[in-house]
Amino acid sequence: MAQILDVKVEGTGSGMRLDASAGKHNIAVDEPVAMGGKDSAADPLSTFLGALLACENVMAQIIAKEMEFDLQGITFEAEGNIDISGLMGNLEVDPKFQEVTIKASIQTSESKERVKEMQEAVDLRCPLFRTVKDAGIPIQNIWVKA
Repeated sequence: MAQILDVKVEGTGSGMRLDASAGKHNIAVDEPVAMGGKDSAADPLSTFLGALLACENVMAQIIAKEMEFDLQGITFEAEGNIDISGLMGNLEVDPKFQEVTIKASIQTSESKERVKEMQEAVDLRCPLFRTVKDAGIPIQNIWVKA
């Protein structure tokens, strides 16, 4: 049986800045000065990658419990590249990320094989990872023991 979660964010733009709310939480997004913003908050692309890492973390925590995996800690970094000429109006260039790489360092007593098993489960079930992958964007998820 489907268990549907409705997600809603509301926002108001002022120049390049967006002030949004997700329930009782505030979200601010802006562009750097070079892109016409005031650099008062993280830019949209960095915010997207941050949300991807947050989703990976949530899924790692859920799956670690399911697997009885000794997850003592996890740190992430994400990088993506994009040809900005697409978003600046060149219709011949796809304005999405060209590729994304996630690196995770896992503090655990588990074997490398179990780390790989957990990472594969996260890749399969993380909604934002799957959104990127299913959009045809090459995405690497590299997990290593710390």
